[in-house]
Formats: sequence, C-alpha cells, structure tokens
Amino acid sequence: MLCKKALILGARGQLAGALRRATPEGVEVVALERAQLDICDEASIRSILEQYRPDVVWNGAAFNAVDRAQSLEGAREAMHINALGPTMLALACRDYDVRLVHFSTDFVFDGRKTTPYLEDDATNPLSIYGASKLAGERAVLAASPRHLAIRVQRLFGPMVDTTTGSGSAAKPGGNFPFLMLRLGSERDCVRVVDDQIGTPTYNPDLARASWQLLEGSEGGLFHLSNAGEVSFADYAETIFRIKGVSCKVERISSQLYGAPAARPLYSTFSNQKAHSCGVEPLRSWDAALREFLDNYA
Repeated sequence: MLCKKALILGARGQLAGALRRATPEGVEVVALERAQLDICDEASIRSILEQYRPDVVWNGAAFNAVDRAQSLEGAREAMHINALGPTMLALACRDYDVRLVHFSTDFVFDGRKTTPYLEDDATNPLSIYGASKLAGERAVLAASPRHLAIRVQRLFGPMVDTTTGSGSAAKPGGNFPFLMLRLGSERDCVRVVDDQIGTPTYNPDLARASWQLLEGSEGGLFHLSNAGEVSFADYAETIFRIKGVSCKVERISSQLYGAPAARPLYSTFSNQKAHSCGVEPLRSWDAALREFLDNYA
C-alpha cells in the first residue's frame, strides 16, 4: 500500500518507539500517548481520525500486566483495553477507510504443541490476559479484511524518548534483559523458569518487519518473531554470559514459580506466512540480544 501518513498509538511503549524509528522515508508520523487518545473512547477515536486522516493506524496501546489481569479489577482493565478498545478502533478505521495494524500475543495458545505455531492453529488461552488479547485480534480481523493482526512474543528493546522517538536505555521493569542484569548485580543466584520455551523478539527487528508486512500483505493474521527458541533460564544465562555477570541461574518449573497467571510452556512461532508476503526473515534472537546489550547495557 502507498502510505503517506501513519498514526502510532501508545507512544510511550517500546514497540511504538521502534515503529516510529523504522518508519520508511517519506511517511509522516503522528505518535499519540494514552492521554491524547483513549482507544476505549469512540468519539475521541473518530475525532482523531477526522483530524489527521492517516493511511494506517498502528495500535501499540495494550494492557500487559499478565498476572494482575487475574484479579477482578485487572480483568476488567484488560478486557477494556485489549478487547473493547481494539474493537472500537477497528470499526472506526474501517469507516474512515484506514488500515489498522494491531499487535496480539503468543498467550492466545495453550502451549501443548512441540513444533512452531501456525496462524491457523487452534487457540486456547490459559489466562485472562490471553483471552483479552484473543478477543481483540478477532474483533480487528472481523471489522475489515484490510486490517492486520500481528502476534508477537517476549519483546525487548530500548525505551523511547517520546519527544524525539529516539531510543534510550530500557528500564528494568519492562524488559527481561535489563531485569536480569539488575537482579544479577544484586544477587549471587536468580531463580528462573526453564520449562517455558519461546523466542525473545527485538523491537527494532520486529518494527522493520512489520512495516514490510504492511506493504506486502493485503491484511489478515500473521506471526512475527526473531529466529530460534530458548527457555527463560537459558535466556538469562545468555544475558549474563554476554555481559560477564557471575550470577548463577537456578532452574525451576513454572509450577514451583507459582505466577498467578498460567503461561504456555511452548509458544515458538512459524513465520513462514509473513515470509511469503515479502518479509525478510528476522535474525536469531541471540544475535539481536547481543546488539541490544552492546548498545544499551
């Protein structure tokens, strides 16, 4: 598609920042924070679309507190932001003839497979968060065949300066590599689950691929991730090895860890459908991780 103007929502998020930095030359970008547009406010959505008249809207707004979503109040917020908001956004974009790109998650699966998940594999979310994201992606796809829903997983990358769109060092709370480095500097040993297998995905790589997918596809559901797969325990050990941290990793099961929300034990993606639409295969997760840690740690 010929895109002259893009609207990026959730501007404070890591992925939104990466999308902004990866914008093709010649495309005007408007990046809005939640205070500027609440995706659960239909009137505000339509007013913004009327004001800016974008060719595409990137929805980077989401409720990502997986464990908090298991509480009554958290469940309400998750369904509000992850399901209701995308529904209203998708319908408004359809009415204004604007393409919408919405991001979903590997948490729509139950993790019972042992080979990479395809887009048409059966969904069965294990958590309220996963259910809310599944409802959102279904609403987006039902609203228009031109809309895109992209499932992603285990995102990491630099935070974004919302005034310039440039990257900066990530804060530990929302980024697994930096969380591990902080804990590794404080402790001699960290406990990390070793039975959840998936693919850490670097936001800058994902953003470039997402723009390619927008250009190469007519719409629909896609998986996008870096290449390879790893357990969280091996992921943590790789982070420590790259940065020369002496902290040890104690491998534990998800059951022993006892998080309020269940996670899929296996959620690696097949990206073949995206590749068939012209998306260049993303590099291995560990190569992307090394670049990130070299630049931001």
